[in-house]
Amino acid sequence: MNLNKKLKVGMAANTAFAIAEIIVGLASGSLALVSDAVHNLTDSLSILIAFVGQKIAQRPATEEHTFGYGKATILTALVNSLILIAIAGFIFYEAYQKILHPSPVKGGVIMLVAGIGILVNGGVAAMFAKDRNNLNMRGVFLNMAFDTLVSLGAVFAGLVILVWGKTLADPVISMAIGVMLVYGSIQIVNQAIHILLEGIPENLKPKEIIRAVGQVPNIVSVDNFHLWSIASQKPALSCHLVVTPAGLVDHIQLVEDVKTMLLEKFQIDHSTIEIGLNPTPEHKH
Repeated sequence: MNLNKKLKVGMAANTAFAIAEIIVGLASGSLALVSDAVHNLTDSLSILIAFVGQKIAQRPATEEHTFGYGKATILTALVNSLILIAIAGFIFYEAYQKILHPSPVKGGVIMLVAGIGILVNGGVAAMFAKDRNNLNMRGVFLNMAFDTLVSLGAVFAGLVILVWGKTLADPVISMAIGVMLVYGSIQIVNQAIHILLEGIPENLKPKEIIRAVGQVPNIVSVDNFHLWSIASQKPALSCHLVVTPAGLVDHIQLVEDVKTMLLEKFQIDHSTIEIGLNPTPEHKH
């Protein structure tokens, strides 16, 4: 199943469950269920945003956007994370109000609905588990994984209420889940900003790449080195190579060898390489 189809299926399943959960949550007086349902609805919005970002990213490059639109998925990941943080704030507020003004909650109903939620949210999360290297899909996966935790928390809250009658468990667990949501969202925000500010791609170390390039025959040194991401999972590299006279004579083959090595060893398929007998001016001493 391709990503676009996964997003459509995930949004349909999540929205249907969220609507049912809101109805039951309001009827049973459970903040945990209502909070979970509201978060599920925002997940549907997040999936929609991710879908739009994915479609935009697939547009071909133009004269005005020569690198294409790959960073659209980074922007949607950032937006989705900010939405999650806002929802966590809502959960904190509602939980605080519930602590101040406790009301009866039906523990058995909470456990039943939350149990269904574990199946729905867990199933959708599992669909995107293999796509987590894509930051846009990682946001969707984390949202659904956290929803599964929310449902687990609601089951536990329902059990505590059903057995011991402690309705305080409902808002306390909601607040704990809100903390986890904020933590996960901040991680994605940091990663999205890192990519937008042309930070180095995850799992790639410039020193290792420079060392590997320097080991190619007829290369003396590497300077004016730059490594960034065009989009999630799309690293790009540019550099200047100081070569021997023999390397300059056969420069076409030399550049081809470096590009092949970068692709095979580091999965960098977009590289711009210049060569010369001397370092670039800013690297001369």
